[in-house]
Formats: sequence, structure tokens, C-alpha cells
Amino acid sequence: MIEQDFSSIVVTDWMAIHAEAAVVVSVDATMKDVARTLLENHSRDAYVVENSIVVGHLGFANVTNHLLAEHRPIHTHRQLFSRVTEPTAGEIMDPHFAYARCDESLCDVIHRQLERDVETLVVLAENDELLGAIKLRDLVAESLK
Repeated sequence: MIEQDFSSIVVTDWMAIHAEAAVVVSVDATMKDVARTLLENHSRDAYVVENSIVVGHLGFANVTNHLLAEHRPIHTHRQLFSRVTEPTAGEIMDPHFAYARCDESLCDVIHRQLERDVETLVVLAENDELLGAIKLRDLVAESLK
């Protein structure tokens, strides 16, 4: 079991030591562009930004479901529609995504990441501007020290 106590650490303190950038795409990015960005950054999570504000999340599985929809035997209406018109990140994104705020306990953030199966969780300012990200790999690495 991991012995590190994260309950006394807040997000701001963690980010001062472990500054990370989130993978972001514009609201009008195509699914191919999003997939390329995820692959180039070795990430499972991309956050959709519009006017410097994070407005949604795209997971790798969601992106590949749209890119490879034609190879599936059963299609949803959205997948059929995406074969006619190329969807954008803004159309496919999940607008109800998990995030962290600066004053939160790191323990709460870890729980949220594990519960929502998000490797990279964005940290947002009060106006929803992107401040950075917390990556599970960094938390695990710190726990093993």
C-alpha cells in the first residue's frame, strides 16, 4: 500500500512543485486533429477550450469511437451522422467534466480522478481558465518515494 499522505496538501502546493500542462484542443478541431494531438502528447485526455475557457473533455476512447465508427457492426445516430459530416470537438466533447480548483485537498482530487477514470485532471481558476493539470503518474511516482 502507498504510504504518502496527500490529505494535507492542496492543489496550489502540488502544482508549485509538479507543474503540468493539459492537452488542449480548440472547440472547432476535427476528430482527426484531436486524435493526432492525443497521440503526439501520449495522453488519454484532451480538454476543449473556447476563448481561453475550458468548456469540455474528450477521452481517447470517445475520439476513437467516432474515428473508427464505420468498422463497427452497430451504429448510434451520432456515429451515423458523423459519417456524413465531420464532427468537431465542441460537438463531441463532454461538457460535464471533472476538474480541480486551487484550494482543494489533493486527496479529494485523487478520488475524483480515480472515480472518473481521468489520467489528467485540469485545474481551473474561478473563471474556468486553465491553470494547469494534475497527472496520476506524478501522484503515483511521488507516492513511491
